[in-house]
Amino acid sequence: MAIKTTRWSPDTCGCVIEYTWDNTTVESERVHTLSTITKCAIHSSQTNTDAWNTVLEENPRKNNTLEQILASSPTTALYDTLNGTRQFKSGITVSTSWSGTVPNRVLTITITGISLTTQQKNTIQTALNTRFGSGKIVLA
Repeated sequence: MAIKTTRWSPDTCGCVIEYTWDNTTVESERVHTLSTITKCAIHSSQTNTDAWNTVLEENPRKNNTLEQILASSPTTALYDTLNGTRQFKSGITVSTSWSGTVPNRVLTITITGISLTTQQKNTIQTALNTRFGSGKIVLA
């Protein structure tokens, strides 16, 4: 058993998290154990464990949202397919912002570089609601 320590700064807040894990364990079965956390202002009111759990929910939600938008896009004007994988077309930008209070922050997604119709936005929003729950993500 070789215990490794990782320092991680998520792109959804300013927290700095150190956690340990056993590199001899298969990745799908690995357990990450919180070592230390330097909480950002957003998560400062939470206990260390609650901040860790909140960041572990928020960061993948943001990352998986981008994948979900590409997967559920009703228009090929939004994406190109390269080697079987969808990616946003050149010139299309996706911005994220957070509102609300932890642990119930809402992620707002803004897509620029394309004008989506109301129906296209509704299709994407429905897919996001199905995947993450209503009210967790707003497509602006």
